[in-house]
Amino acid sequence: MSDSFRWPAGADPFRFLEALDSKRARTWVDEQNARTRAALRDDDAFRALTARLAKAYLPRERPVIPTRWRDWAYDLWQDDLHPKGLWRRTRWDDWRAGRPAWETLLDVDALGTEEGESWVFEQDAILYPDGDRALLSLSPGGADAVVVREFDLVERRFVDGGFTIDEPGHHTIGWIDRDTVYVSWDRGEAYTTAAGYPYEARRWARGTPLADAPVVFRGEPDDISAGAGFDPIDNRHVAWRSVDFFDAHAYRLTDAGEWARYDVPTHVEVGFWEGWLVLEPRLDWDCGGVRHAGGSLLAIREQAFLAGSRELTTLFAPQPSTSACTWTHTRTMLIASWLDDVHNRTMLWQPRQADDGTWTWDARPFDWPGDAQIDVEPVESTLNDEVYVDVDTYLDPPECWLADLADRAADAPSRRVLLDRPPVQFDAAGLVVRRASARSRDGTVVPYTLIGPRDALDALDAPGGAARVARPCLLSGYGGFAIPNLPGYSDAFGIGWLERGGVLAFAHIRGGGEFGPRWHVDAQREHRQRSFDDFIAVAEDLAATGVTTAAQLGIEGGSNGGLLVAACMAQRPELFGAVLCRVPLLDMRRYPKLHAGAAWLDEYGDPDDPREGAALAAYSPYHRVREGVAYPPLLLTTSTRDDRVHPAHARKMAARMHALGHERVWYWENTDGGHGSADDLERAESDAAEFGFLWAHLGPAPARR
Repeated sequence: MSDSFRWPAGADPFRFLEALDSKRARTWVDEQNARTRAALRDDDAFRALTARLAKAYLPRERPVIPTRWRDWAYDLWQDDLHPKGLWRRTRWDDWRAGRPAWETLLDVDALGTEEGESWVFEQDAILYPDGDRALLSLSPGGADAVVVREFDLVERRFVDGGFTIDEPGHHTIGWIDRDTVYVSWDRGEAYTTAAGYPYEARRWARGTPLADAPVVFRGEPDDISAGAGFDPIDNRHVAWRSVDFFDAHAYRLTDAGEWARYDVPTHVEVGFWEGWLVLEPRLDWDCGGVRHAGGSLLAIREQAFLAGSRELTTLFAPQPSTSACTWTHTRTMLIASWLDDVHNRTMLWQPRQADDGTWTWDARPFDWPGDAQIDVEPVESTLNDEVYVDVDTYLDPPECWLADLADRAADAPSRRVLLDRPPVQFDAAGLVVRRASARSRDGTVVPYTLIGPRDALDALDAPGGAARVARPCLLSGYGGFAIPNLPGYSDAFGIGWLERGGVLAFAHIRGGGEFGPRWHVDAQREHRQRSFDDFIAVAEDLAATGVTTAAQLGIEGGSNGGLLVAACMAQRPELFGAVLCRVPLLDMRRYPKLHAGAAWLDEYGDPDDPREGAALAAYSPYHRVREGVAYPPLLLTTSTRDDRVHPAHARKMAARMHALGHERVWYWENTDGGHGSADDLERAESDAAEFGFLWAHLGPAPARR
């Protein structure tokens, strides 16, 4: 796109839609919802699909995979009778023996009814090691903002006069001891960063007013956020300053009671485990005369680092086909995970100290039979080396297994326990998974994953092969914040799309995290157009290989993915038959001034900077749409309660397109839910309406053979 493009002059006629609950804005939203309800949410097909999806999302009979905390198993049980959930617990050993005696701690639905608020259970922080108190974060309607209440796990009630913050905000809170907490308190714009997050941490003692709690750590107003925390296992006090969305300063509390910053660049994330510093450089890093590639995983004893040593052990070094590495840990093992050509890989690392005091690391891969994608998570890292292993083959319901990493016997796999294999919710007979690639405008090869009927995709395996039967195809994309766009088993896609003969495609475009930091940086800030070029290349390839046609090709994305599909629609409207745009960013001129938008300047760039502003103006969907252009049908969805991406982005886009004469634009705004649905019943309704929209404009599909 040309750098000569500039923001249009004159006032924005739809600025009034930025006022969340003004009478004028609410009237407009109500009118749009009524129009969309009549078109998409008021027929027998919608009601039937909603019922089927709700049954899949909230089955009354299903295995429970709890969260373990010491000797207890905790679970938030949700079904059609309790869509917000029953927070409950039982003894871990009883659950493992198959005889759980669940005690309900909190009925979230009943609490909401009693208080007249649509509470969503967000988080619990249980006091270690006592285990009789918890700090609960509850969100009104599923927003990012929360209230905080202290809960007595023995009496099963909120604590009178306990640690409580009644005003919703971007608060963070954590235990220091039974009578003291660290809290970052969101008390209004005057005390938060431009992104809307607090930048002070207070040490709050029981029985004292929060306003009187001393500030013990302070960031800067132009940071994204700041805070402090305490790890009772390591007896460690830490603090952080997030200077932009990706980078932060990390601090430790010295014996003298002062905060000391770890001597690493802001792009190096600092983690802690068993006396080790675990370091994750986002960019290439020259340290101690050695260059470590961005996306590496490095380790060093903390005391050696503080004494001046920079002899880092490389646990993972990225390759061109790999993503950056992430890690977690059990009691004695570090679990490193990454993508290699968009397939999960996992390595187990265990440090050992020799008699002379030197350290080495033993490594072994964690293998799983077949070609499944696996995700390994510790069950209770303070106790043992047990892990949950989630296994996803895309077309079969995902399984969850319990495995003990400490069991190194040759027959250890035979002792893994299958905990959950959900019932099949859709007919996957005849469906296959295939990989393909397209070439972007600058020559970059962009891979994508396809899921669909064999008769549509098998021919792609041959060199230069083309699909035999063109079908409706839904192309999904994200391409931002170094987050990979990965396929996986989905009841929603299976029931609403694949079972009816559609093809799914997942584009692994630049801006995402599929191939490491460079894949992300290449489409960051003023280079964002590369994400759009990659996505357009995949769309063109799907048509060129006969998988689909332009008239049958739908595109969908949410949040940053909503920006992606709207930008591609504005630039290449003839390529697409329908566009589903959920909770999107669309006004790239005002995005830093709307909700959390200021946190994303390092991702998108500054609209007031001459070069970055020109790049933003060149693709900003809200400013790019024109009168007289034949755009494909567009469904915009958002939520009044979304306090991350402001609903004004979608509101103003719909209003502007209608004013330009584009009638095939529908808008839906949930009054509940945050940057997603508030509960699974609401999600079932939203998904049913969205699939109905897509099939109305892209279907029908030929019969599956």
